[in-house]
Amino acid sequence: MGTVLTIFHRMRETPVKVLYIAGVGRSGSTLLERVLGAVPGFVNAGEVNAIFSRVASQDQRCGCGEAFSECPFWTAVGAEAFGEAFGGAFGGWDEVTARMSALQPRLIRQRQVPRLATGALGTAYGLELAEYLDVHHRLYQAIASVSGAEVVVDASKSTAQLFALRRIDGLDLRVVNLVRDSRGVANSWNKSGIVKPQSQEGAHMGTYAPHRLAVLWSALQLECTALRAAAPHSTRVRYEDLVAKPRPTVERALTELGLPPKAGDLAHVGENSVELGASHGVAGSRTRFTHGRIELQLDDAWRSTLPAGARRVVTAVTLPQLVGYGYVGRRADARTGTA
Repeated sequence: MGTVLTIFHRMRETPVKVLYIAGVGRSGSTLLERVLGAVPGFVNAGEVNAIFSRVASQDQRCGCGEAFSECPFWTAVGAEAFGEAFGGAFGGWDEVTARMSALQPRLIRQRQVPRLATGALGTAYGLELAEYLDVHHRLYQAIASVSGAEVVVDASKSTAQLFALRRIDGLDLRVVNLVRDSRGVANSWNKSGIVKPQSQEGAHMGTYAPHRLAVLWSALQLECTALRAAAPHSTRVRYEDLVAKPRPTVERALTELGLPPKAGDLAHVGENSVELGASHGVAGSRTRFTHGRIELQLDDAWRSTLPAGARRVVTAVTLPQLVGYGYVGRRADARTGTA
């Protein structure tokens, strides 16, 4: 087989519903994806954009606790999505993982967002992107088929990935912009020495200097605003609201996404806690492996641990959006907002 994979679709009669969580890392997406994935008819896939680049290639742990290669759910997904195309010779994952791992760093980057947004792709880029999206279309179809779910929850967060996915006609994308106070995000990314919980080799989480994170947070939130405006069904969820008022926050979000919950659908969401079982979500934070009753508590450690200078820089860079999202000013909640 050459360097270009030939994939043959088995198209579903209706597009796959994908609830895509967009935003900045360390904003509580693992909690949100798991809460949404526990709704009847939904399945939590975790960070789908990490499957080829990290999860499969490094054989990281699935949310169920098994190594990716040993997880029965993802084994079945790989067999359905890719086994037929490769004659079953690669167990459904090996060759497609190698190919996607080569394509993704070139195609799905922040610097490629303008061409993804405008459609000015160029011939070579367009051909490779079509191949990349073909594989992801099959992947979503297989996740829905194997799980029996109507809605696939994807917490990839990447806006570049979302700009690309919008080009797949067979996806019914519902967009959730998850936002957290930029100072809390900066504080989290400023921590070092945190071991990746899904890694088999004890690798550490990456870090960002607060000033760099502030610029990134602001830029990504602008992109999320543009993506929301273009999506037929979209909403915004603040991490702080999710923790303080989980059930009304989730109920409102689902309703705005055109997926209103029925009676009993949110039985797992309490006033100050959630009840979560194991899932097959991949990548994400260490809370992916916590099951049972989970008490929700606001993480606002940035108030005392983010250095004053860094706090001032982050606030200054992101101030317009902090005001717009209600973190600063008259609309700021007494519990979550600051002047």
